[in-house]
Amino acid sequence: MKKLFSAIALLAVSTSASANLVTNGDFAAGGSNWTLTGNTGYSNFNNSRWNDGAVGSNAFLNQVIATIAGETYTINFDIAVSWGSMAVALNGTQFFSTSTGGHFTTSFIAAADNATLSFITRNDPGYNSLDNVVVDHVTRAVPEPASLALLGLGLAGLGALRRKRQG
Repeated sequence: MKKLFSAIALLAVSTSASANLVTNGDFAAGGSNWTLTGNTGYSNFNNSRWNDGAVGSNAFLNQVIATIAGETYTINFDIAVSWGSMAVALNGTQFFSTSTGGHFTTSFIAAADNATLSFITRNDPGYNSLDNVVVDHVTRAVPEPASLALLGLGLAGLGALRRKRQG
């Protein structure tokens, strides 16, 4: 019975902290932890953001992130689009695209235990910018302490009833 109460107490105090799965999502360290591919002749990391003005074909900014197959993740990012568009892909499959700037939040379900997150841009007459990339694992709901307390009281009552019958 003590083991059961210990497990309930541990469950009641455990929290599911979520950390950003993207390294250097604010580009404070320039392009470290990111890989540029495609038409990158106009890419730079000025003012702690990725700027790109790919002319004629797409530029890709990639990072491999640790995911769990079948789990859901949210991605938040800020973009400025002066012309053209910016898209987001996972393992080469595009799941988001916009031709306007702003703060965006979208989600995806991971197909594998590691995924390549890509931002894709093409902007012939100007530059598009990306900043503040955050990917969080969507955690499952954890019962709140009040429900666990009621469960604990019910189990304690059953234990007391059992003890009384044995005595």
